[in-house]
Amino acid sequence: MHPMRNARRPLLRALLLLGGLSATVTSGQQPMPMQPMPMQPTAGDVQIDKKTGALIVPLNGLVSFDPKLDKGDLLTDIIVAREDILQVRVDPANPARLLLSGKAAGLTQLVLVIKDKPKRSFEVIVQPDLDLLRALIRRTVPTAAVDVQPGVGNVIVVSGYVTSPQDADIVSRLATSAVGNVNNVINAVQVGGGQQVQIDVVIASVDRNLLRSRGFDFAFRGGSVNFNSIVSGLITGGTTLTDAPILSPDANLQIGVVPNQFFGALRALRSEGVAKFIAEPRVITQSGRAAFFRAGGQQAIVGPAAGITGPGVQLVPFGTELEVVPIVYGNGMIWLEINPRISAVSQALGINIGGANSPGFTEQQVRTAVMLESGQTFAIGGLIQNSVQASAAKIPVLGELPFIGTGFSRVTHELRESELVILVTPRLVGPMNCDQVPRRLPGRESRSPDDYELFLENILEAPRGQRKVWNGRCYQAAYRCDPTAAIFPCVGNVCTGSNAYGPVCGPRGHAVPVANSNGSPGAGVTVPPAATSSAPARPTVTPVAEPTGAQPMTAPVPVSAQPAAPPVPVSGQPVPVSILTAPSGRGTPEPEPIPLPGLPPPVVVLPDVPRN
Repeated sequence: MHPMRNARRPLLRALLLLGGLSATVTSGQQPMPMQPMPMQPTAGDVQIDKKTGALIVPLNGLVSFDPKLDKGDLLTDIIVAREDILQVRVDPANPARLLLSGKAAGLTQLVLVIKDKPKRSFEVIVQPDLDLLRALIRRTVPTAAVDVQPGVGNVIVVSGYVTSPQDADIVSRLATSAVGNVNNVINAVQVGGGQQVQIDVVIASVDRNLLRSRGFDFAFRGGSVNFNSIVSGLITGGTTLTDAPILSPDANLQIGVVPNQFFGALRALRSEGVAKFIAEPRVITQSGRAAFFRAGGQQAIVGPAAGITGPGVQLVPFGTELEVVPIVYGNGMIWLEINPRISAVSQALGINIGGANSPGFTEQQVRTAVMLESGQTFAIGGLIQNSVQASAAKIPVLGELPFIGTGFSRVTHELRESELVILVTPRLVGPMNCDQVPRRLPGRESRSPDDYELFLENILEAPRGQRKVWNGRCYQAAYRCDPTAAIFPCVGNVCTGSNAYGPVCGPRGHAVPVANSNGSPGAGVTVPPAATSSAPARPTVTPVAEPTGAQPMTAPVPVSAQPAAPPVPVSGQPVPVSILTAPSGRGTPEPEPIPLPGLPPPVVVLPDVPRN
């Protein structure tokens, strides 16, 4: 009666059985742990250039950009002019913001298409992360004042000042790591401090040698026998009965006894030599710039390349050379990499190649790096070398006998001593003012001699200025009329004055004038040389009219306010005598005249004074 109802019962039982089995299997398994949601990368806000309004996106960085869309605006499309420079996507955490990622340095344009509104475009500049680079420089080199600016493309410009070359190297490395290539970094970083450095180098060397040598040769010619000793090479020939011996000019003592046919040659010498050398090269350069100085020449030597006409020629420089690189730190210290070199041509060290002589060179050189302050001195190199060379040649048995062996031996003993020192002194300097420039350069402080000075005095150069060879009584040397009159004044104006100015020659050959108050020489008064150096200055007197009478009289009138002591008398020489009168109202006693036994009193002829 009911077939459908019976068919549903088996189906229901099957569903119940399947549900029970699923529950059993599920209860036997462990529950699956929950997987955490992936973290979205955090991005900072994009920077906007204040002048141009362009968006600045760091290279290989991620920033967030808010286009400031109105509520209800629907962003339909995002257009990037160059997708190889900039990558843009919507922020999944905030659909109203965009995530900008720089892929390559450059300039591109970002266009936002908004439904039912005009398009909005933005200029985007992708450049290295300069903020990160500035922060790294501040943390790594806190004393540096460095600024980083973008250049064209993937190029940055680093400028500013640091206190040491090590800091400048650190800044350069950090900038290179930011752009990935050292050629993309324009490094304008300078080391602070003075920029002009003067390097003074002194190279002094002394070579001494002492040579002692002794040798004795003799030759005896008999009627039928010859007996010679020629160990020292001072006698040649005489090997036969008819051959006469020849004495060498190296023998400083030669003996010959003609009747007995005995000849002897002795060389006993003690030779001493000394050679001194000093060089003081100086050079001025800017901090951080290499400087090179050379004073010498170039010597031609045999070169490796040969031509048709003969061996090749190579020029080798020699002389005094100085190569230096100074760097001034911000704290005033100066770092020097210096290489002084002294070389000279030496024929003794030369060689002969195919008949062509090629000279050698002696050289002293040092290369080092030091650090010191301005004005300090370092001895960067030095040498003390002693060498002894001795040799002896003698005939066996006979040459070993005391005293007698002198005639059968020769000895040589040579001692050499060398001393070398190299000093360096850096100084921070500046340019000279116009009043500091030397008025006379080397070679300009002298003049060419005239015919008299050249032919009669053998003077090759004379000091500049006028000169008087004869001042009336004395010969005036040329060096006494040089331009250094302010330091060594020309006494008595003998260089340019008239002959009457110097009637007496002083102990050094120059004239000794006696000047009045107006600077002119005194008339008819002589001063001994001893009084000029030891006697104090005497007051100047004014002459008065001579009175009538047969006997002249002296009546000097004092003009000087302070009386001076009388000069010391010298036996056998006339001495002037002055009678001083004390000024009124001062109470100074009048000095007594100095008696001179056996000498008449000095007489001064007073000229007539015109009367009004």
